Amino acid sequence: MGKKTTIDSFGKSTADKNKGTPVKSNTEIWKIEIIRLASDGTGVGYLDGKATFVPGLLPGEIGRIRIKEQKKKYQRAELLEILRTAPERQTPLCKVYAQCGGCALQHMNYEYTLFWKRQWVEDALRRIGGLTNVTVEPVIGLQNPWRYRNKAVLHRDGEGRFGYYKEKTNEVVRFEDCPLLSEATNERIRCLQKFLGKNHPDIKKATFRESSNGEGLVILEGEKSFYLTDKELAEFSPESPALNLPRGISLERDIDLERGLNRETEGDSKKIYLLESIGDLTFRVSPQAFLQVNPQQTEKLYSLVLEFAQLQGTEHVWDLYCGVGTITLLLAQKASQVVGIEENPQAVQDAILNARENGFENVIFRQGKVEQELATLNGVPDLVVVDPPRSGMDKSVIEKLLELKPPRIIYVSCNPATLARDLKMLVSGEGGNDGRREFKERENTTARGVYAVEKVQPVDMFAWSHHVECVTLMSRVEK
Repeated sequence: MGKKTTIDSFGKSTADKNKGTPVKSNTEIWKIEIIRLASDGTGVGYLDGKATFVPGLLPGEIGRIRIKEQKKKYQRAELLEILRTAPERQTPLCKVYAQCGGCALQHMNYEYTLFWKRQWVEDALRRIGGLTNVTVEPVIGLQNPWRYRNKAVLHRDGEGRFGYYKEKTNEVVRFEDCPLLSEATNERIRCLQKFLGKNHPDIKKATFRESSNGEGLVILEGEKSFYLTDKELAEFSPESPALNLPRGISLERDIDLERGLNRETEGDSKKIYLLESIGDLTFRVSPQAFLQVNPQQTEKLYSLVLEFAQLQGTEHVWDLYCGVGTITLLLAQKASQVVGIEENPQAVQDAILNARENGFENVIFRQGKVEQELATLNGVPDLVVVDPPRSGMDKSVIEKLLELKPPRIIYVSCNPATLARDLKMLVSGEGGNDGRREFKERENTTARGVYAVEKVQPVDMFAWSHHVECVTLMSRVEK
């Protein structure tokens, strides 16, 4: 295996340091100690002072590794054997965890995942945002971090098998039971797999959705897209020839945003949405509209938004990237007027109906890109709430907010890196800069800017993955 090595307190092997040159061979076996976790859950140690990323190893653990990929400033390795284990290590519950790319943290206990998620948020705010004096609160975790997901997107291989993609590949990993999904959703997957078999090879993807009351919906995507209800899945039998997919409802429908109604195809009276309850409100969610994947944590997340908003009943609020209107209507319970903006026309259609069916008259929804619709709004709101996709806000949206300078902004984010990038521009007022690059850390950015970051509260919406949601409150700096 090569020369014997020892490990110093910094996790670098003495044999490596004595060699004095970076590791170049991908055939030699090396020993390494991990000192931290990267933001994707990968262990990080050092060989000859070069950052070495090792999936599967935890801080404090020592392992035998082989270098697989070398770059100028870092290298990646595969784990061959764990020589010393950390007390935080646990046996993954999922039987295909080692192959599946859906989770990254099941090999450590749940409390340890929350510790590192807080670290990753702090690191992003400091390193990318230059925010050095912002306190990140401990992550709000789940009482039970299993069976929480209400949505799964599965892919299909050439043999007709459904599963998740293996990490960084298009290789489908099949499973019998995903512990993140409800038992009912796992049964839907098995049912579809059994009766679809190898038929309809054009179908490459299936999306399984489930409401809090257990109602399920399956979207099959191929040459055409169809949805199937629980009733239709239950009616499948081995005698069903090639699964008569046209019995499912086509997703290609006309949308009438003026009336807020969905014009059904001729002779079709079936609904194509799920009903979800949040607080004392009920929301209609179309198959392709966004909804938070974790119902347990969604109420905690949205209660934080309301807590940070501190509405008194007189405020005008803008809700950007509003989806089906969940946050919009919760805000509307306590505000004078709320304007929601959303690009997805199906989601806006749902939002209009949700406002109507829940009895709200102080809500306006606008369909279109946020950066375009924002430019057409008049006045300055008392509060702006943003809940953008992982890519964060478009630079023009940030520039518009800096122009308007609303007193408060609440930013709901599922990506600490883009959150930090956008906060930096809002705090510093440098909306014209290229916010997509990493900025050098500068001292105490919040002390002299347009906005000050008041609170950052992470919420664990995606247990056992490296993702973390954050609710951030910003207030305008009065000069």
